[in-house]
Amino acid sequence: MEKRVDSMRILYIAVHENNCGWGAEYFVNDGFNEIGVETSCVDYRKYRKEIVERILQTPTFDYLFLQRGDYFPIELLRAVRRPKFFWASELVSRNRDQDRLLSCGLFDHTFVHTNACKETVVRNGWLQESQITVLLNGFDPKIHHPLSIEKDIDVLFIGNMLKRRKEWTDEIRKNCSLHTAVGIYGDEMVKLINRAKIVLNIHSEEFPDTETRVFEVLGCRSFLLTEKLSVENPFTDRKHLIECVDLEDMIRQIQYYLEHDAEREQIAEQGYIEAIETHTYKRRAEDLATLFAEYPFDPTVEAIDRTRLSKARSEATCLYRKVVIEERCMRFRQRVRRFIRR
Repeated sequence: MEKRVDSMRILYIAVHENNCGWGAEYFVNDGFNEIGVETSCVDYRKYRKEIVERILQTPTFDYLFLQRGDYFPIELLRAVRRPKFFWASELVSRNRDQDRLLSCGLFDHTFVHTNACKETVVRNGWLQESQITVLLNGFDPKIHHPLSIEKDIDVLFIGNMLKRRKEWTDEIRKNCSLHTAVGIYGDEMVKLINRAKIVLNIHSEEFPDTETRVFEVLGCRSFLLTEKLSVENPFTDRKHLIECVDLEDMIRQIQYYLEHDAEREQIAEQGYIEAIETHTYKRRAEDLATLFAEYPFDPTVEAIDRTRLSKARSEATCLYRKVVIEERCMRFRQRVRRFIRR
């Protein structure tokens, strides 16, 4: 039976509570609600130990949508008698805990972060190409939007200051007035982006990506100067933003666009128009719901097969213990590193 989007009920399992107000799941869920989709949200990390009971407490649903899903019990997925969808929102090459979900064969459709992720999953024989879609990031115009304030910051980098980014920003600072901001989110971040004549996007590692920050900056109608983005980047170089081939090129482009206000402002405007028309999280939610609706199910059958839940509870308990042990080991390693640095 096909389901209309405006009467759809989704069980959305993600890191909803811990990432509330800033995570992609927060914005996608808001997008679902904007288009009339009813969502029941469960934070699988916060309730990892009692995940089966938490899901049993939710209202009945038409579709299950799992995002990220580290250490989520596969037996619980087997108990669900509704179309199931997985968003592997982290890079497949770096987050190997996603492998068990990508290879389990229980999802009707899977979404990944990049084309390279898709190619890896297909090459490993886990899924067919037709079962995978690249799901781009986006932005929420209720939060990331233009402000009528003075652009009193020449160049801005905002984000986690990892080793590679520090090396780049140290060199850039020798050639211009650079403002860096770490751990800034929400309204404060939006205000900083709007104050900047140029906002930089620098990858955390050597390989290309198309970060969420790209969409957020363009959504603020700000000028973005970025390293070369990954192949799934939907924006056009020299029209919506400026891509640089290396650090030296970025420094040259900074100097050029600080001196050419009209060109800089035109590119920022064109980038904003493209972002607001095509790349909001509401648009992402519409695309997801439209795809979900293509998968039929029998509404007379109970959404969860309770005869399978004993196995799901056992697996959830084992996975919870594993996470506790890994977290303790990680904290121990951190203490050792701090001790060594003294």
